[in-house]
Amino acid sequence: MSLIGGSTRWVLFLSTSAPDAETRHILDLAYGVLCLERAGVKMADIAIYIDGADRVSIDNFIRSGTASAFVVKESKDFFVDQANNTYENVVMFVTGHGGPQGIDAVAPITPYTLLKCLKSSPNLQTAVVYLGQCYAGIFNYIGAGRKQTIDGKVDPDVIFIGATNLHESLSASTMEPFLTGPVSWLANLFLLFAFKWFSKPVDIDGDGKYTITDSYKYAGVFSNAINKDKKASALAKSVDLQSAWTAARAVNKATPNIQAQLAEDAAFTCYSELLGLLYIHQECWILNAIPSQSIEV
Repeated sequence: MSLIGGSTRWVLFLSTSAPDAETRHILDLAYGVLCLERAGVKMADIAIYIDGADRVSIDNFIRSGTASAFVVKESKDFFVDQANNTYENVVMFVTGHGGPQGIDAVAPITPYTLLKCLKSSPNLQTAVVYLGQCYAGIFNYIGAGRKQTIDGKVDPDVIFIGATNLHESLSASTMEPFLTGPVSWLANLFLLFAFKWFSKPVDIDGDGKYTITDSYKYAGVFSNAINKDKKASALAKSVDLQSAWTAARAVNKATPNIQAQLAEDAAFTCYSELLGLLYIHQECWILNAIPSQSIEV
């Protein structure tokens, strides 16, 4: 099966319960558009769903990644569009926030909600979903494989690929070339490298094919490498921050006052936030891996 040039719908998805989506998450998808078009995907086959009241700003951010005409819909429209699907394949990239209830939205999108939507999509044979949000592992261990339905038909294979399991998802500052010039943002690491892979596929397992499995391994290897470097750097910086906090605490104990307490609290906040990074464990995963080995780009 070949995705690019075939009957494939490419979905870039960002839902939020807030009035507007975060700029960094919109830029994740703007970069995705850039990479997909470089890979040979036609804009007519790319569907963009981003929540937020400021539609002008959303369009402007996406425009930094493409010179093609495009339409940005809201997350709720995705489910309506899938109910009228005409494509054989769907490849979906999800960024934004997530939690124990699912993907962040006005009504959180649960694993069952997304799976049911894809499984019931007419004409759909295969769906590949890259989940970049925090706690993406709640979408693991569900019935994503192809099976026969009550009416005797066979439903689609759904492949879920998560940036992280039951932990937060890591982002890091990066600078990438957009159509408008270099852009810096706090990018979702796993999605960043997944998009990079699609723009220039690499045969990671050496079987002579560029498959979804390769994209999973590539994004995992390179996002984990940056994760390790970030943790090592954070550990080194934590020594100085601990010293600053200890010194501020000593001053507050010696001469307690509001200013000294605020200084101690601020120093502790800086120290604890950096320590938090050291305890985030990001490890990617893939559900329904066997079909992914034969899906080529």
